[in-house]
Amino acid sequence: MNLARWFRFPPLGIDALEIEEMIRWVVEAARQIRDESRADL
Repeated sequence: MNLARWFRFPPLGIDALEIEEMIRWVVEAARQIRDESRADL
């Protein structure tokens, strides 16, 4: 799944993000994926 779909960004939403914002979203996505993986155990 890509980041835009994970967080339901509009089609061009990812392109409009500043680098710092993108990094925050990637860190948040990683945290959520990690938490979901732990819940599956």
